[in-house]
Amino acid sequence: MLDNSLDFKEQMAEARRTQILMGAAQVFSEKGFHKATTKEVAKAAGVSEGTIYNYFSTKRDLLVAMVDQLGMNSLKNIFEDSPPQDPRQLLKAIIIDRMHLAAERGPMMAPLLAEIFNDVELRELLYDQVVIPASRHVEQYVRQQIDSGRFRQIDPVIVTRALMGTLVFNVGLKLSGVDDRYNDISFDSLAEQVVTLFLDGLLVDQS
Repeated sequence: MLDNSLDFKEQMAEARRTQILMGAAQVFSEKGFHKATTKEVAKAAGVSEGTIYNYFSTKRDLLVAMVDQLGMNSLKNIFEDSPPQDPRQLLKAIIIDRMHLAAERGPMMAPLLAEIFNDVELRELLYDQVVIPASRHVEQYVRQQIDSGRFRQIDPVIVTRALMGTLVFNVGLKLSGVDDRYNDISFDSLAEQVVTLFLDGLLVDQS
């Protein structure tokens, strides 16, 4: 007989962890990482301060986990849940996912990310522990396509970072409203054009 109590305990622990991370996101975005306290995070999350330390050793661990869950989980799921084999479909799925993330959570995350960008130690920590592991999914996929002969011989790291830069800049312009020309460009159209830009330059001519 299966021990369902263990599954229930794991689900409850994950729910409590998510509850803490959402509280951290609220407090960090309002007060900044450095000024925020775990006491304030606990209050926002509706838990005791001691409960936070049952899940996270330090405030920095809490920040890394928060950025990872809020910013990278959906990207990881694309690759773990039977990703499309067609490069165009997969790349469009990645782009749409990142656009929706920026639209939904950008206003909450932007102040915090600005603070992180100006803190060298925090920036390096998040790049090493969050960005690089998440980027490896894309890099590995590009490498597989190169090995199969579908993509040209080009460094997967450069391709992945170029895609990230393209998305950050274009999505930032669209959401910020500083360039009126983006007003008539839908997310779907933007995704299609980025896919065309990348893949028509990457795919080997089969003719």
